[in-house]
Amino acid sequence: MTELFDNILFWEGAAYTLWGSKPLTMIIITHYTTEELAQFEKDQDLKASKNCYIVDTSMVENWPRWEQVCAKFPMKRYLLFRSHDSEDGRYSFIYFVDILKTATVIQNNYDLFARAVGFDFHPLEVVLELPNRDSLFWKEVEDSIDSSLLWGLLFGFGRQNVYGFHWRYCDCPPACEHFFQNFPNHFSNPWPVGRVRITHKNFELPTFATFSDEDEQLEEYKKEQAKIREIYRNGDRLEITLKKLTS
Repeated sequence: MTELFDNILFWEGAAYTLWGSKPLTMIIITHYTTEELAQFEKDQDLKASKNCYIVDTSMVENWPRWEQVCAKFPMKRYLLFRSHDSEDGRYSFIYFVDILKTATVIQNNYDLFARAVGFDFHPLEVVLELPNRDSLFWKEVEDSIDSSLLWGLLFGFGRQNVYGFHWRYCDCPPACEHFFQNFPNHFSNPWPVGRVRITHKNFELPTFATFSDEDEQLEEYKKEQAKIREIYRNGDRLEITLKKLTS
């Protein structure tokens, strides 16, 4: 389980949901074939002098093991569940959710979510519905023309960044195109140098497009990153994680 939670928290960034301000984290697991893995490693070797990640396939093996024992670790404040596979079976989707933080984001943006789904709802109730694939609320969110905006808020990317991304890439009137062509934006993470395996010592900031030179959300995550590194600096990572999860 140490390997599993290392991947969830540090590789996938859910440490910011467990210990910080990020409401929820979605994890996409790719189901590689043997041939695809061989080609991936070949491509990485060709780019060895450039920047590249080490692919990690352990989540595919470790997640079923967690499902066998998770009942022994009841969570009151969080949801951690496998939602579904893609239609072609190539991807699995896992969600890690801070229930109260996510409900608060929805409450703070109630009008936006209500417009998207077309009916009234209770924010806490719909968060608890997240594991239910038949939830009408989450189906409407997914199908909404504002889906990228809504999910960006839930992923904790910051209001200005979420609106900037949505207006630039999803809802950009012709009169605004010139503005965005000359408006600088960049991603919160630099691409790592060399062949990198992510750990609690070098995990990155959440990845999102930032539209400000002094991004408040980015600065907040930098503070949380330092705090999380300190939390795991000397202790047993799995013990620390499970204690927090079940608190």
